[in-house]
Amino acid sequence: MDGKTTNSRLPYRVKLLAESVPLYTGAGTEYVRLGSITEDSYDLEIAEERMGKGQKLWGRLRSDAGWILLENTQKITAQSC
Repeated sequence: MDGKTTNSRLPYRVKLLAESVPLYTGAGTEYVRLGSITEDSYDLEIAEERMGKGQKLWGRLRSDAGWILLENTQKITAQSC
């Protein structure tokens, strides 16, 4: 299922679960690494999702800065507690 888009409701915002997360040109570590992002580096809104190698889910930042591995993030919901 590599390269397939998922059916999530897009776009949505995320927050990082680590201090910094690697940023790639595509949905997988086989793509060129652009560097790392931090919470305040970019607008962390996911515009597209794709399954990469190893069935890992990747998200493309809406800013077109690149792709991040979504297991390093947490989806921010608009629901009130």
